[in-house]
Amino acid sequence: MAVITISREFASGGRKLGRRLAKRLNYDYVDKSLFQKIAEDLHVSEKTLWSFEDSRMYRVANLFSHLFSKDYIERIVGYDKTVVEEREYQDALRHLVLGMAEKGDLVIVGRAAHFFLKDTPNCYRFRLVASTNWRIKYAIAQHGVRSSEAERILEEREKKRMWFYRSICGEGFDDPRLFHLTLNRGLIPFETAVELCLMAVNSRD
Repeated sequence: MAVITISREFASGGRKLGRRLAKRLNYDYVDKSLFQKIAEDLHVSEKTLWSFEDSRMYRVANLFSHLFSKDYIERIVGYDKTVVEEREYQDALRHLVLGMAEKGDLVIVGRAAHFFLKDTPNCYRFRLVASTNWRIKYAIAQHGVRSSEAERILEEREKKRMWFYRSICGEGFDDPRLFHLTLNRGLIPFETAVELCLMAVNSRD
């Protein structure tokens, strides 16, 4: 049994690669579905988690949780307390990733899985990168992003990605030594990338 994690820059084809690997290996595939499990664990809505990952303003919002008790916040705003602490999110995310990894035969895309599983045996960590121009073209073709908005969207996504990983993992989250293989999608065709990942996994014995 093995676990595969895929860390990627926005619009580098991480989900597509993850789904293909899962299908070829008959593994389970996980990406955004982790949000629902984390939301249940933290007793918040998925909308709150999206807001947490999407905005630095949650650093400010979290200050209010120190001024009022948890019971008071839940009584006023309902079961969704609307405030997520970085530490409790990190703990919930780590707990879920490690729990899923114990079962094996799994592909996890994003959510800092490569960092949480860096010391896990039989875990193969892949990273996808590409030039800005290549990712702009991919975003337009695969994500339906308008050409006039593509560069701005990529810049915003990259800033949010960097903030998220630094908040959750700290420095060193992107250390190349964490990964078994880094693939430049601008230079490596998709099917070749799939085969290279499969070779890495199948060579574990």
